[in-house]
Amino acid sequence: MTSPSDVRRIPAERLRTFTCQALQASGFSNDEARIGADVIVEADVRGVDTHGVTRLAGYVNMTRLGYIKPRARWQVVNDGPTTALIDGDGGLGQYLGHLAMERAIAKARGLGLGAVAVRNGTHNGMNAYYPLMAVRAGLIGFAFTQGPAIVPPFGGKTPAVATNPLSIGAPAERHEHVLVDMATTVVAGGKIRLAAKKGQPIPPTWALDGEGRPTTDPEAALKGFFQWAGGYKGYALAVMVEVLSSVLAGGLFARQVPPMRVFGQQPLIESFLVMALDISRFMPLDEFRQRVDALVDDLTSCERAAGVERILVPGQPEREMRAERLANGVPVSAAVCAELEQLARDLKLPSPLG
Repeated sequence: MTSPSDVRRIPAERLRTFTCQALQASGFSNDEARIGADVIVEADVRGVDTHGVTRLAGYVNMTRLGYIKPRARWQVVNDGPTTALIDGDGGLGQYLGHLAMERAIAKARGLGLGAVAVRNGTHNGMNAYYPLMAVRAGLIGFAFTQGPAIVPPFGGKTPAVATNPLSIGAPAERHEHVLVDMATTVVAGGKIRLAAKKGQPIPPTWALDGEGRPTTDPEAALKGFFQWAGGYKGYALAVMVEVLSSVLAGGLFARQVPPMRVFGQQPLIESFLVMALDISRFMPLDEFRQRVDALVDDLTSCERAAGVERILVPGQPEREMRAERLANGVPVSAAVCAELEQLARDLKLPSPLG
């Protein structure tokens, strides 16, 4: 079990620099390493620790094993006025996701809507990063991602799809943005892996063991099945994410995708779709931002139920966490600190722990 004394606060910029250096030392180009590091550390800063530096040693090992290709020869397979399809050639998923959203934003600025699909990618990290790129550009952003066959269909026992996250973000003015970023299972698989790394139990609502029984043991959960958010409704959303990403992109889907039980030691193949929508085609951007502010104000001023301190909107906890961690550093568990120190020794880099 971890305790507060096992956690160290590390400045975000130091983590970003180390992550970039580790990726460069693993053979990635300066641009790949810079973008990859930004996506990885932004997850930590926003409190999505499951997709932050806890994954770095795994990415480096997958690269060493040939499961992620540095300087991959990605190519645009189809390119139209509002759409594009990219074959990622097994490149760094964060870099491919960034590349795709950049193109989607450019297309949206030209004709109002941009949609770019990527196949043959690898783990693209925190899904929310890509809609936030569109939000910063004054657009509405979308991201849909699938991955390894680790979750059975509702009522089944054979793993067939991934946790299949979806993210949608829209800009605001005073409130910055609203953003939903969710797995279609109760939690993302990374939360269970992080609990196992820290030696912590998980709630019994998160996963089932190999016999289909609720479990609080993260190791048993990783050998069993994650639970769908909202039962069949989460499963239904996951199926549509599969359609919008891998099926549409011409990538591997469902049981065609190799399963991934041990992160960093097995392939993690993904396809994804990102989209950007130009708000100014509907109304002036300033007016839209003000209307989103009004919506947030309306929701958060509603009468609270007993025991509820305040009402939040999607994306608000992460925005508040980001401000706190940029000011005070990112809390990193002893287990992850040990991984980062070992990685520094292996790659002959300065320790990120200072």
